[in-house]
Amino acid sequence: MEILSQVVAYSGLLIEGVILARGIQNKNFAKYSMFYSYLLTVLVTSVFLQIVRHIVSTPVYGPLYWRLDLVTLALGCGVIVDIPGHVFGGHVSLKRFTQWVAILTFGAIFLAFAIHVAFLPNWKPVANAAELERDLRIAQAIPLLSIVFLTGYYGIEIGKNMKGLILGFGVYAGVSIVLLTLGLFIGAQFSPVWKIVVPLSYIAALSIWTVALWSYEPASASPPEPTDIDYRKLAGRTQQALGSIQEQLDRTPDR
Repeated sequence: MEILSQVVAYSGLLIEGVILARGIQNKNFAKYSMFYSYLLTVLVTSVFLQIVRHIVSTPVYGPLYWRLDLVTLALGCGVIVDIPGHVFGGHVSLKRFTQWVAILTFGAIFLAFAIHVAFLPNWKPVANAAELERDLRIAQAIPLLSIVFLTGYYGIEIGKNMKGLILGFGVYAGVSIVLLTLGLFIGAQFSPVWKIVVPLSYIAALSIWTVALWSYEPASASPPEPTDIDYRKLAGRTQQALGSIQEQLDRTPDR
């Protein structure tokens, strides 16, 4: 199991390096700077953690891993906020709507996390990092689903680059949500499964991004203007989604 875990980890580093090198070569780095900055940060922190893993004890490595994971996760949220600007570049109202969906969902999760830290003395951030990651993955899925729904509803064509980014994040977020939820309920005995399947889902996301970003293909979006009724309906659905996240947080047992 340990050998498989290392193979998956080093494969991820290799694919990340390929994506970054290709992004510089085909000048995609400048066009999608938020995504490539996120991927570069993931690569640097992953290399750093691989080095630390061989020179420090496990009790030190675990908390360090989760702290750096939350940093890269926050940057991933920034990529999600940036995606609507490329998908809905020609339509300001749809772009702003989906960006605000992302900002509000991420903000709600971070606010709830801050409240737990400030007012629950027995609630430790590192001990509950998996809960925060799960909730942020849910928050990532909501704006991604909003983008997919809106592009289908208004018949907006998405370029290969954005399709790949959305699909890659969707695969990784979906698998992470399911496995992190199972891990929180089942406990430590589920850890070996989580340590293999989640990295494999990230490898799948990296493979999708490699194919999608190999060459530049902008989205040709020319959607119709949404009506006020459409916008109010979408806003109502967003409120329901945020309410569901808050209910999930309220049901999470304190540690």
